[in-house]
Amino acid sequence: MAGSVIHLDGDAGPPCTHALVIGVGKYPRLAGGQAPVADPDGMRQLSSPPVSARAFANWLLAEYHDPLKPLGSVALLLSEDQPAPYVNPRTRSPHDVDVATIGNILEAVKQWYDRGNSHIDNRLVFYFCGHGISQGEDMSLLAADIFEDEHNPLNGALDFAGLMNGLKRCKATQQVFFVDACRSNSDVLIESSGTRFAGQLPLGAGTRPLELPRRFHIPYYATLAGDQSHARPGQVSLFTEALLRSLAGAASDDPEGDWRVNTSHLLEAIDHFLHQPCFAGAVAGVQVPSVGELPVFVLHQLPGPPVVPVYVGCEPAQDNAEAEFVCSEGGCERLRRALADVDDTDPESEWAIELRTGTYDFEARLGDHVLTKSVTVRPVFRRVHLET
Repeated sequence: MAGSVIHLDGDAGPPCTHALVIGVGKYPRLAGGQAPVADPDGMRQLSSPPVSARAFANWLLAEYHDPLKPLGSVALLLSEDQPAPYVNPRTRSPHDVDVATIGNILEAVKQWYDRGNSHIDNRLVFYFCGHGISQGEDMSLLAADIFEDEHNPLNGALDFAGLMNGLKRCKATQQVFFVDACRSNSDVLIESSGTRFAGQLPLGAGTRPLELPRRFHIPYYATLAGDQSHARPGQVSLFTEALLRSLAGAASDDPEGDWRVNTSHLLEAIDHFLHQPCFAGAVAGVQVPSVGELPVFVLHQLPGPPVVPVYVGCEPAQDNAEAEFVCSEGGCERLRRALADVDDTDPESEWAIELRTGTYDFEARLGDHVLTKSVTVRPVFRRVHLET
């Protein structure tokens, strides 16, 4: 399949969902690259974005489900230290992936716009993971060839606010953006330019045509304006992992009998994960996800009961270091944390597990003393307190 498109289903609609996924980790002109500039403003190579983008593309192809807007297309652009084909988890077919240069990004955005513009009930999904910088309302998403133009380095960046503005004219009514990037200021780029130039614009600005229905667009940001986002080397970023776990069930509810993820619950669940020490470690609560606007609509339907994070612990917490925890369902043991599994670095921490919705019996065994509690597990999360 030519270009950046790794999935195209001509039978999916209309209406359907069209996704553009970008992961930029290799930056030749930043610190650690083949030809670094003298002052890259502290920015360096990243190992997480290509892994994160591949993981999000995998979720789209293997898990995403909305019968009213089935997946019509996925385009993928990557910049990674060791380029490799992308293997579609659905078909097992390998696809060569275009490099996430600004030229390829601009072209991919235009093609993505055209696919979304085919029907008013289409949904657009945009995902970016890589370096980002902000100044006020302006945000630049840095392509692989940032600083390539020595006269205007931001010619190697995408103006994110301008992108959303240009999509006003697209017929697709629902437009969802996931920006997994820092939003801190840059002394070298936006701030020093003296203008509002934040990168290149693939689409012309304009108002939404009166004959089109109202546009519902939501930009999810990995962090608050002015802050940094965090990742672990070579692994899926914290925000993207929180996003994927939320989509697996923590962000779902069943008011109509089946389990659905809506846009509001998604933010709540992502925020929950990023505040948990067992998930985010030392930066728990430091990275705070945010949104621009937040219209509420269903984004994803689960094929079955959701997976929910559960935290089991004693009160007082010091007993966690001496407790053996057991989780049972219907009289059958499901999970156990033995004393040998206590985290030596944080022995008083809770036992963090994941369970599908249902009613479970929990035990904390402290020598001959056994604490018990029955709890119904459902999203967003459940915390089980076993009091001595």
